[in-house]
Order: sequence, then structure tokens, then C-alpha cells
Amino acid sequence: MTQPQPEASSSSSQVQQNGHITEDEASLYDRQIRLWGLEAQNRMRSSTVLILNLRGLAHETIKNLVLAGIGRLIVADDSVVSEEDLSTGFLFREEEGAVGQNRTKAALPQISSLNPLVSLTAFETLSPFVGGSEGEIVDLLKTEKVDVVVACDLPKSQLEVIDEASRKAGTMFYAAGTYGFYGYVFADLGESYEYVYNKKATPEDPSPGLAKKTLSYSSLTQALTPTNWSKPASQAEQGGSPYRGLTKNETKVAAPGVILGLLALWEYETKNGILPQGGEGQISEITESAERFRVELGVNPKTIPSVDKDLISHLASHATHFFPPTLAVLGGLLAQDVLRALSRKDRPIVNLLSVDTMGSVGVVGRWAMGDGVDV
Repeated sequence: MTQPQPEASSSSSQVQQNGHITEDEASLYDRQIRLWGLEAQNRMRSSTVLILNLRGLAHETIKNLVLAGIGRLIVADDSVVSEEDLSTGFLFREEEGAVGQNRTKAALPQISSLNPLVSLTAFETLSPFVGGSEGEIVDLLKTEKVDVVVACDLPKSQLEVIDEASRKAGTMFYAAGTYGFYGYVFADLGESYEYVYNKKATPEDPSPGLAKKTLSYSSLTQALTPTNWSKPASQAEQGGSPYRGLTKNETKVAAPGVILGLLALWEYETKNGILPQGGEGQISEITESAERFRVELGVNPKTIPSVDKDLISHLASHATHFFPPTLAVLGGLLAQDVLRALSRKDRPIVNLLSVDTMGSVGVVGRWAMGDGVDV
């Protein structure tokens, strides 16, 4: 299988001038340079980010990445814009004849207008990421010098393949998706990811300065493997359940309800090849799966004696529906963390974020990885 060829692209000679921030960029990004620092901004503007699947979540993510000043954005999608797509994001415009066009082609003008300093490339295909081999994915990521892959709203089985290939290519990986009111972001930044952070001031050291820490991320497959879920949360690095052994208050803070629903939803999708749409028997099947995960993960029964039936019913009935507030919230969080990972300034998601937009709850759980080592 041959690698996809760029169907359309635009670039600015200023962006590629000399590997350093130009005067135009310094003016445009002045506020965030003050926030992130010049070195972090230079890392971002020298980076290449690949977005897979331009459904609703990708729109908000792309907007935030492009406005922040990444160097190059690659967008890939093999589908055409539908009437439904018009209501899930701002990159497709009916008045410009978007309906019937390939999604990447329809989106490019709007992306370019957000920030002409960002170089754009479009692939009118999801191959080899969907339907191709691991080796083909690795080759493309290396050829295009991709720093981060962001896969949006794809089946878990496909995400696992893309993640494993990304690890072999040395490319950071994010998976994210929304299901009605709920959503998630998973990060796999590789076996050795180093970042800097500001140490907390103490009376003895009021100006401690910066420190470094290294994180060893697990793959999506490793993170969700149930083999060691019998171990407590204190042994998360060995694959222990993030919830086992937690007190009632700790369990409330961990808010495992959304994750239980997502695990059950992914299991249904893997088994049936499609997401549920509220059909007969689907709600009960997903409820049974979520209850099984609640027990296997050792969730404190005094805090959560059973899964949230309203949450499960919503997931089973609205998994294929896009809710604009969820897209906006999760897309912003996703883009923010991608930028954080690229800048290597401050701690990224470690490693699975779940979001309930109706309940205004967002929780990060650490699955099958340690808390980091000071360098």
C-alpha cells in the first residue's frame, strides 16, 4: 500500500525561516510566550501534529492548536461532509458548498483563516491508520516527522493499533472521543517523557525554580488490561485498579462512574462492530457489563453500590450523538494538553481523563503507570 499524498497544503515562508521565532510570530504569540516561555513556544512552532477524523471533536481541537501556533498541522479523513456534519463544528460551511466534499478539503480554508502562519497538509484518506499495517503507519509517521497523533472518535480497536505504531515511531499519541454528554482523553507520550515544572515554594526555599520529571506511559492496550485489577490503586504502576482500596471520600473524588460506562460501551462496540443506538436489549447489555467492571475494578460499594442507570442509558442511546458543549469542553482540554506535551512545560494528562459535561465533572485516572521519577 502506498503512503497517502498531500491533496492540499499551504505554508508560510516565515514559519520555516530559520528555526526560531520570527518578529511576526513574537507579536502574534506575545501573550502565550509570556505564559509558556520562549523555549516552549519555539518547541510548539517547530512541531507537526496529525489529526485523524474530522468529526465534531476535532474542530475545537484544531482551532486551539492552530491559534496557539504549532508549526504544521496534518488533517486526515476519508469521508465527505454530510448535512449532519454541519451542526457538529464550524470548519464545514454550507454556503461554501461543503456538503459532498471530502472533509479535509472543506475544512482547509477555515483552518487557514485561523492562523496563516501554520503550514497545512491534508490527506483525503485515513489509510494506513485505518485498514493499513502497523509498519505502514510507522513509515508514514517517520516520513512526515509527526510529533503527535490525535485520533478522534475512532473505535477502540483501531486506536490500539495506531497507538502501538506511534510508540514504535517515537510519536506521542492521544485518543479522544465524545458520546453525548460524556467523553474522554487518553494520553500515551511514550516510555520516557520528560517535562519541567515549577517546584512548590516553602518557607525554607521561597524561590525553588524549575525541576524535571520523567514519566513512563503505558499504551492503551496495557492501560486497560484487567490482568492486575485485583491489585490496589497504590500499585497502579503494576496495573492495579485505580479504584481498589480507596476510601469513600477518595472514591467520590475519583468519580469512576463515567469510566465504568465507557469501558462497557467500548466492550459493546468491539463485540458488535458498532456503537449502540438505544435498541432493544442494548441498555441492559451495557448495564450488565458496567456492573461487572465495577466489581472487577473493586470500586468501593459503600460509595457506588451500583452503576448509574441514567448515565448508562444515555450512553447506550446517545453514543453516536454530538453535544456541542461536550465538544467545546473536551476539545479545549485536549488541545491544551497536546500543547503542554509539545512544550514539555508542566505535567500532562496521566493518563486517562473522563468528562461529564452535564455534571461539570472532569477526572484524571492513572492506569497501569507510575507517578513519575524526579530527574
